[in-house]
Amino acid sequence: MIGKCRTPCEQGWLLGLNMHPKWLGDGTAEDFLFPLRELGLSVLEFTLNLSSPDRPEMNSLIEECRQLGFQLSFHAPYEAPYNPAGFSRGERGKVERLYRPAIEYAARIAEEARPTTLVVHGARGNCPRGELRWDTEAFLAWILEEAPGLRPSIELLVREENTAKIGDNKAELVEIVSALGSSEVGICWDLGHDARNGSVASPPGFITSVSHVHLHDIALDGEDHCPLLFGNVPYEKHLRQLVGAGYRKAVILEVNGYLVARFAVAEGKHPYQILRSCFLKLGQLASGR
Repeated sequence: MIGKCRTPCEQGWLLGLNMHPKWLGDGTAEDFLFPLRELGLSVLEFTLNLSSPDRPEMNSLIEECRQLGFQLSFHAPYEAPYNPAGFSRGERGKVERLYRPAIEYAARIAEEARPTTLVVHGARGNCPRGELRWDTEAFLAWILEEAPGLRPSIELLVREENTAKIGDNKAELVEIVSALGSSEVGICWDLGHDARNGSVASPPGFITSVSHVHLHDIALDGEDHCPLLFGNVPYEKHLRQLVGAGYRKAVILEVNGYLVARFAVAEGKHPYQILRSCFLKLGQLASGR
């Protein structure tokens, strides 16, 4: 049974964490997760890199977290060779074969539990942007058809000078979601990526299209996916916008565990203390303090 979700749920959003076996160290899932659950943690997000050597351990942890009562979300694999580019231009079979194991795995979880968010990166490459966008829209439509229990959420990505990346601007994401015409598809608003892109004002339709949130800070040297220590991401402002629009879904603290450990050593703390401080900040924000 899940313990009573405290302050974050009082404002509507569900507090989450990107989960990995390495978070546990030599302890158990209960040892790691239960104290954070007392601070409102209720959602755990797993990246579905099925070719990883630690996949059996990850699968076991996913099942254990389900049994402990946590809600799950998933992130589709995104590092090379994973890329939907070419999906609408003759490469559909190849892309389907690449992604199908992860999609089917997440779909099985969704069938047994509840509709489940799947975060997806748009197509990227050096071909015309219009082609990459068609690839992305066709890829998302395929996921909807292949796995009705999944709720694809296309992520706001960081812009790069020499590579076109579908989803690296907010207006484009709104257009893609609108073009698909399905209430099952939404936007993953990565607040750290947004800050790196200059925190451009959200266009009409963006806030109401957000179905998932990733949250992390940026260090003074530009290092991304940091714990909430530096104040370089205006997450307070954005979360208030979401709450004002009636957002009731997940806010995932998406941090790099190695960076958490590094900053903990620098401050003379245990890494767990760093995570706890992040959840306390979010809890205080949720309760209006």
